[in-house]
Amino acid sequence: MKKSTIYQIVLLLVLLVGIIITVVIAALFGIPIIALDKSGVSTAAFDFWSIGHLLVGLAIFIFAFTIGFIHKNVTAPQPNQPPNQPTLIPPDAKDLLLYWVITLITAVVWELVENTLLYLIGVKTKFDSPINISTDILLWCLGGLGSWYITQLMFISKDYIRVYYIYGIINLLMGVVIFIVFGYLTLGF
Repeated sequence: MKKSTIYQIVLLLVLLVGIIITVVIAALFGIPIIALDKSGVSTAAFDFWSIGHLLVGLAIFIFAFTIGFIHKNVTAPQPNQPPNQPTLIPPDAKDLLLYWVITLITAVVWELVENTLLYLIGVKTKFDSPINISTDILLWCLGGLGSWYITQLMFISKDYIRVYYIYGIINLLMGVVIFIVFGYLTLGF
């Protein structure tokens, strides 16, 4: 089994256990697991913003990977390379793990900014509950892990660049539609 696949399996198990623990803690303390109306938003473990966090996790990983991939392939020496036939260096397991860690760090920083700075300047009117913050970070990481898996698959395909960006566009469009539907169901907008 590839090192990257082992990392993915371990991280998936850790994230799923984290989500289960978060949901159990929410249930034990009487915190809603899913926000079904405005009062549960930012309090419940999952609200309509949760899908946005998952999708941003997908996007942050794609962004980090794209920057890293371009940097690695532009700066890497390629001896004996014909000028019209560039060889792309695929990412290794450490690169992909690094992009996932960037997704995790971005999630933590965002939650700190969202619940301090955005609250102080009045953009956010209600602090997120610790349970909501936890699930938001876990969902960012789960989204990043999904992108990692698709990124790994794309290097098997001969049209990997096209497949990768089609995947990104489909995720974005689905995310917007799902986000609007959940927002309408929860907040009625």
